[in-house]
Amino acid sequence: MMAVLTTPLFADTVQISGNASSSIENSGSSFAGSISYDYNSGSSGTLVITLQNTSASTVGGFLTGFVFDITSADSNASATLTSGTNTNFLNTGTENASPFGSFDAGAALGANWTGGGSPNGGLAVNSTGVFTFLVSASDASSRVASNFLGTGNDFAVRFKGLTGGGSDKILGSEISVVPVPLAAYAGAGMLGLCFGARSIRRR
Repeated sequence: MMAVLTTPLFADTVQISGNASSSIENSGSSFAGSISYDYNSGSSGTLVITLQNTSASTVGGFLTGFVFDITSADSNASATLTSGTNTNFLNTGTENASPFGSFDAGAALGANWTGGGSPNGGLAVNSTGVFTFLVSASDASSRVASNFLGTGNDFAVRFKGLTGGGSDKILGSEISVVPVPLAAYAGAGMLGLCFGARSIRRR
């Protein structure tokens, strides 16, 4: 009975974009995307994060990784990458995304948000990636998309291989939240798009 009462009546999509003022190198790198969360059953939910590299062609480069936090009363809550349209991105787990601090989950080339190596396997300018995570939390039934995107340094994105060989790191900002009745997902067979969050367990 309690599980029914705490299950959200709506699945929602949070739309986000890069916060230019947070850019470490002021390179002009940018991104846009969305985050959706859909409760499955028990302690399980599905999180879908969609990102597009919206940097100008003159800036160039590749989006090579992203990390986010999970707002949950469960100190062991986790989000594990299960699939992605860009298979070069691997699950990071907890990640120290310097200089923004430690994050609960994410995906990146080589499973390393700050790692070296060629950036060419990332998302090029105007390319989009869709990444699906399995969320595990004791309060999964009451989570919503905004629980994976906070208001501060809660979602971070990495760019490498910019024109001239530079790199950059940028935080995301929420644009809007679009509630969608769960029945619409079931009837249409849709899985909403999604984006990021901060944990109350911030290290």
